[in-house]
Amino acid sequence: MRLALGVPAILETIDARHRVEIVDISQGGAHLILPRKDAFAQECLLLWLGFEAFGKVSWRKGAHIGLTFDEPLSHKTIFDTRRNAEDLVDQDRRRTHDEARHWAQGHLGL
Repeated sequence: MRLALGVPAILETIDARHRVEIVDISQGGAHLILPRKDAFAQECLLLWLGFEAFGKVSWRKGAHIGLTFDEPLSHKTIFDTRRNAEDLVDQDRRRTHDEARHWAQGHLGL
């Protein structure tokens, strides 16, 4: 089972640290979007929402890569990732709503 996420993460390699997006994740691996298609990693450490996993790139298409984890993630990690991702989305939604409200209130008096 793959969990669709769309959350930010960090991909660390021997020579670089990339901000990436996790498209989806499972116990065995993840689909990531790199910041640009020329950013390349082979063996790496993925850090997301307070979790981490070592892995290797198993496929690549442009800026998209597939990562296979060295050790499968636990069911608890997948469950906690889903819960934390939902919290992150809710926080982002509230922040966007608050920013829009403040912008509208600031311009109403003009």
